[in-house]
Amino acid sequence: MPLKRNPNSNPDSTDRESGLVRLEGLEAIRQFIHHRVAEARRRLWILSPDLNAFIYNDPDLVDAVSALARRSRHADVRILIQDSRSLPSGGHRLVDLALRISSRIHLRRQPPDEARLDESIVLIDSGGYLHQRRAADPVAMADAYAPPRVQTLEGRFRTFWTHAMPDPELRRLKI
Repeated sequence: MPLKRNPNSNPDSTDRESGLVRLEGLEAIRQFIHHRVAEARRRLWILSPDLNAFIYNDPDLVDAVSALARRSRHADVRILIQDSRSLPSGGHRLVDLALRISSRIHLRRQPPDEARLDESIVLIDSGGYLHQRRAADPVAMADAYAPPRVQTLEGRFRTFWTHAMPDPELRRLKI
């Protein structure tokens, strides 16, 4: 698909034609996230109960997240998971990166006494988003540039983030 500049989009990025799209299947979700993260300039917020390995354990995605986090001291990369027990037992590249550069990538988990995370949200810069109402279902709504929707999802993310905490189990794994 050729790249087009959306006249309403962030002038610092080139993005595909924006507009609400329904993504069906993990591959479609993966491609959208990978493409948008590769173009991110300032912010990446991920809320995912288990950081689905097919989507988030990919070396190219991890390289893009690393580049974003190191690009500027103003970069804002946050990852919120259910807890470390929900991650693959063989390790996870994105979690390893977050632990290596913890001053640049903030990783938290849902408190044990809070309700279980069911949805998945990815916010990219001020306009891009992906939202799965049920993280276990491979269906998502996404848009490359939708600031009003991003503001709504940002409020949800901030609510979860405010109550979240570092996961001591992850720190123990790296000692």
